[in-house]
Amino acid sequence: MNVQRISLRNFRNIAAAELNPCDKINFLLGDNAQGKTNLVEAIYAAALLKSFRTRNSAELIMEGEEQAKVAIGLRKQQVDNRITVTFGKQGRDFLLNGKRPETNAYYRFFNVIVFHPEEVNYISSYPAFRRNLIDRSIFYTDFSYIDTYRNYTRCLKQRNALLKNRSVGVDCWQEQLVGFGATIIQERLKYIDRINEILKSDAFQKKSSETYALSYSREVTDRTTIAAQLAAEFSRKIEREQALGYTLVGPHKDDVRFSINTKEASSYGSQGQKRSLVISYKTAQIADYKKIHGDYPILILDDMTSELDRGRKNLLLENLLENSGQVFITSTDYQPSQRSEQVRVFRVEAGEINLVN
Repeated sequence: MNVQRISLRNFRNIAAAELNPCDKINFLLGDNAQGKTNLVEAIYAAALLKSFRTRNSAELIMEGEEQAKVAIGLRKQQVDNRITVTFGKQGRDFLLNGKRPETNAYYRFFNVIVFHPEEVNYISSYPAFRRNLIDRSIFYTDFSYIDTYRNYTRCLKQRNALLKNRSVGVDCWQEQLVGFGATIIQERLKYIDRINEILKSDAFQKKSSETYALSYSREVTDRTTIAAQLAAEFSRKIEREQALGYTLVGPHKDDVRFSINTKEASSYGSQGQKRSLVISYKTAQIADYKKIHGDYPILILDDMTSELDRGRKNLLLENLLENSGQVFITSTDYQPSQRSEQVRVFRVEAGEINLVN
């Protein structure tokens, strides 16, 4: 999967731009607030039909304009495709090869994974951020997972409403929560195992000065056993749940931990180490995607190089050259030492994008 051509109109500060990226590493260099992140945001928005920076699509439209337009020429499985996404003040529209596809089918067609700087803070922040990071990753490899997740969330809201109102019949939702919850936990554990295998593989170890790993707050992987554990926890905590008015049991209370050299990253790692960890996780994520789907997704690394020393930057670039498909990297100052057909550099200034090499 490769983006062959990008065309933007009235997207944030980019009035009009067209560029032809290479099939491997594409650097977007420039000072802050010039439009680098806007460009990669446009690629992401064309794939996910939403931004990774805002929930309000009207913010994507250049001031004074009525709509923003992103057109992508995408080659997938040796077939050229054209994607057009238009963001208006009342919503968005999207076309694949001139036709409006079914939304879920579209999500499966064009896959983009993004790293943005705020994700570094997830390592030390609330467990919900880390759970969300893992759940979003699973969505890419198991499209049915999102249905299980939504069903669990729906049941959880219903049960919490009953608990809050101290209504009779709280346990009418327990069986469904146990079922959906056990599936979510099992899928998280399976996914973490796969990622850990990739992170400790020779291909990754030789391009890293540190070892990385993920762990989950539960260890049992058998779904039947997980369900039995959840049911037992519900029985033990029902009185406290009724007193507090919300559900205390289930995957929405679990946590994912990241480690660097076997030490917990939240308390041990520097900002540079945490950034390297999260980017390595993203690289492992796309490797896992390739094993399942047969090709790499597009990878976006926004502001990848800040807080990284020169050695870490070079190691990450070497890793990406060997273990990724097409990548877009924004940076204010990094000048890649590799200059070849695998690396293309663009300069972004005041919303204008020009090829450097």
